[in-house]
Amino acid sequence: MQLDCKSMTGVIHNCPNLKQCLENSPLDRQEAFRLYFLNLNINPDDIDIYVDLPDASFLFSSFSPRQQFNYNRDYRTRDTIIFGQPIDWQNGGTGGISYFYTLTVEQLQALIEQGFADPEDRQNSSPTIAEFLAFAQAQKSQGFDFTFAGYVVSPDREDYRVSIDGIEWRGDVGHPVISTFEIFAEDADELELKSNFLRAWWD
Repeated sequence: MQLDCKSMTGVIHNCPNLKQCLENSPLDRQEAFRLYFLNLNINPDDIDIYVDLPDASFLFSSFSPRQQFNYNRDYRTRDTIIFGQPIDWQNGGTGGISYFYTLTVEQLQALIEQGFADPEDRQNSSPTIAEFLAFAQAQKSQGFDFTFAGYVVSPDREDYRVSIDGIEWRGDVGHPVISTFEIFAEDADELELKSNFLRAWWD
């Protein structure tokens, strides 16, 4: 992503993602966040919908020193948010992992707010979970409901967590949305850009 940092801040960093934009910008975090999405042609009134929310601070949590995330271990509630019912991890034959493919913005936000998903977590070189959510919230304000793919790990494993490794949209889209999505997902291992289907996946 080639952010127009010169006109926004007087400094050119060519930040590839929101995280680096906030790290490099001399502006305060909220203003840098706002300008980042303005650069993606998101209406300022729509940005206000989520930037000014009292509970939006989790979007910025990855820019303080990294600390061990304390996951909520109530896996039955976690799994119900995602799948509509708890998973029988002892008898399900899942190998300790269960995949999901159509997680909504509201479900992901609930997972973050209740401590089931670490906003700073990323699937290898993917955006962070917070960046996935911020992007999808911005697009939702424009009428595009992106969904997420990923997996949950059994409570019996030490690496218990929720991971997001993909994002997609099905429906008619215009060129600006395709371009914005391509910029957001430029480093994806798999990227599909069609007039009625957008998908990115990170290995």
